[in-house]
Amino acid sequence: MSQNNQDLIKTYMDSYFLFNEYNSFFSVLLFNFILFLIIWIFGLSMMGSIIIAFLYFFKLFLLSTSISSIISLEGNNSTLKAFLYVFPNQILGLFIYALLSIYAINFSFLFFKSLFCKKEINFKAIFKNYNKVFFILFIFVIFVVLYQVYLNPLIFKLLIK
Repeated sequence: MSQNNQDLIKTYMDSYFLFNEYNSFFSVLLFNFILFLIIWIFGLSMMGSIIIAFLYFFKLFLLSTSISSIISLEGNNSTLKAFLYVFPNQILGLFIYALLSIYAINFSFLFFKSLFCKKEINFKAIFKNYNKVFFILFIFVIFVVLYQVYLNPLIFKLLIK
């Protein structure tokens, strides 16, 4: 990794573990809402399951890259910093996105079954449940974002000096 990339990652990590401002909450929430909405929309199509799986695995890739960057660049207390970065907000976020992705892929396969297997499916009831799951999981994402933006940096300041 070049020195410029290392400096950029180090700057990002240092800013992450500082107390984030008010605008940070809305930018993180907006990013999560857009990702949630993309997954939800692709769940409404038959070919969306491929894109949903790609988005989820891309999110996993970004998390693993962040963890390895923290461990390789931080030096002292890098394991604790990586643990604070991951637990609980990233783990809960991945679990929430996994649930939404599974539900969206299942909804996508229902369209496929209906079209090619000629099965009669009550889409009104399924769509109602699909929307309900979307809103319930997004409420959980709001709590994860609140923890990530406000509590996680405070915990980091208390444990790492």
